[in-house]
Amino acid sequence: MALEQYAYLAEIIGVIVVVTTLIYLSVQVRQGSALLRSEARQAQVTADLDIIYKWMEFPDIQESVAKSGRLEHDEKVRLYYWLVAFCRIREHLWFQYRDGALDETAWKSYRNVIPWIFSAERTRRYWADFSPNFDPEYVEMVNQLIEGPSTWSEAYWEDFATLD
Repeated sequence: MALEQYAYLAEIIGVIVVVTTLIYLSVQVRQGSALLRSEARQAQVTADLDIIYKWMEFPDIQESVAKSGRLEHDEKVRLYYWLVAFCRIREHLWFQYRDGALDETAWKSYRNVIPWIFSAERTRRYWADFSPNFDPEYVEMVNQLIEGPSTWSEAYWEDFATLD
């Protein structure tokens, strides 16, 4: 075998190695992307569960939404900052959806709670107070979801009481 034939063989082997490496790397990138999406989704679920756990830990947060009259200072603080945390998580999810990292079905499942949370006059007043601290496009989206008259109903609490 001549030196020229060895060079051709080496080129062929080199091309095969490069193609094999590219295939391997593309598989690794896909797996890495899937893992990152999975980890991001887990972080989103964890953050959302933390919000739910606060409702369980402090039932007065829920009660403060519909309570008539003025709230005690502690009640106001818990409700106000629970709402801020809730909105910050939803804002992050909205960014993820807008940027294509969260699919529409998942986003809708998170988004659909927003109008319910802001269906009470008190929560709408709090939103009006702290919403300037959020992304203007997110604020506009939330405002569109909650436009119209307040729909909070004591029936929620009545229905909740019958869930035994």
